Amino acid sequence: MATAHLLHGYLGVGKTTLARRLEHELSAVRFTHDEWMTRLYGDDPKVERGEFEDMWRRVHAQMEPVWSRCLQLGLDVVLDFGLWSRQERDALRAKIAALGALARLYRVTCSDSVAWQRIEKRNTELSGDFLIVRNTYDVLRSGFEPLEDEEERIEIAG
Repeated sequence: MATAHLLHGYLGVGKTTLARRLEHELSAVRFTHDEWMTRLYGDDPKVERGEFEDMWRRVHAQMEPVWSRCLQLGLDVVLDFGLWSRQERDALRAKIAALGALARLYRVTCSDSVAWQRIEKRNTELSGDFLIVRNTYDVLRSGFEPLEDEEERIEIAG
């Protein structure tokens, strides 16, 4: 049965690194949202917050029929979306189940200091990633919802 591998974690913890590894180990099709965003809008789009969210939704709407079709064809997918909210995770699991596929959730974690060091390094050689300044890293934290105890997951130390 086709499986969707779902990656949950905050900025800089190693989700995309894991996604790339899973892509090769499992012969899966990887969907990394940030890569699609940067291809379309650049690595530092100068937009207002509401505009950025609109761009994010448009990219998501383009990706969903493709990864859904992959699952329908029996192909495993890696969905490198971050999945910051419980509502988003529940909706995604429901879509995957409706397609007759399995969902496997991975929680990727590391310390904030390590995550920030990775982001600083990544900012010097952007390649499919967004420029993230310290203030953005700190402000976005309020929108991140950790997994709840009953959410079955595989723990990955980033």
